Amino acid sequence: MLLIIPAIDIEHGHCARCIIGEPGTETLYTLISVNPSDLARLWRRENAKSIHITDHDALQEGHSRYNAETIKDLIRAVDIPVQLLSYYPTTDMCRRWLESGVYRVIISQLVLTNPEGVRELIKEYTASRIILGIRAYNRRVVFPDLRCDIGDVEFALTAKSLGIQRLVYTDISWEGTLCGPDYNILTDIARTSKMRVTAAGGVAGPEQLWKLQELQREGVDSVIVGRALYENRFPCQKIWRQIEAELEPELLEHTQ
Repeated sequence: MLLIIPAIDIEHGHCARCIIGEPGTETLYTLISVNPSDLARLWRRENAKSIHITDHDALQEGHSRYNAETIKDLIRAVDIPVQLLSYYPTTDMCRRWLESGVYRVIISQLVLTNPEGVRELIKEYTASRIILGIRAYNRRVVFPDLRCDIGDVEFALTAKSLGIQRLVYTDISWEGTLCGPDYNILTDIARTSKMRVTAAGGVAGPEQLWKLQELQREGVDSVIVGRALYENRFPCQKIWRQIEAELEPELLEHTQ
């Protein structure tokens, strides 16, 4: 069964996206978006088995001072694994997050700038907690602050040689578009690298999930979903939103 991982994007201590609920529940979801921990609890109540966090401020500005405590509170708020995509200039930064309760860190350029440090991280924390993040464009890896021209397969194999066994793959052309990921690219990266693959971005609804489900035999076993979940594009979400509308007074009391 394909694992669906809800995404929480954090900017300046708040959620970057707000759930679209039943008419009249706007206040509830606005308050939840102010507190990422409440959103994590909501996804957990809706049966999430893992949560993906993106620290946008760290990725864009090179530090996590806005979001560090918010992310730590979120981790403490749920009883499921949390994986973090953030800015990791050093392996010590990865260690600090792992010791703070993050289950998985998603690293990228450290594979090239400090390969031996990555080996040590994996020996210390195991490959289940150190995974590779590939953000590509036309099969070339895009780094936030590193000038390097490397293909996605070569980068994946380089990471694998250090002991990494899983990668998260997205492409700029399908991020946030609801047009679906490129299944051929995902198949190729999984077959060629023989690593476990988490697809990220582009999912618009059940149809894309069914197609991704077919790729499980290739090694694509999970998917990070953001916008489609917030816009309630899955049939089961209608039920959840109706229940939350009925429980709104109780939920509002908890979030205030």
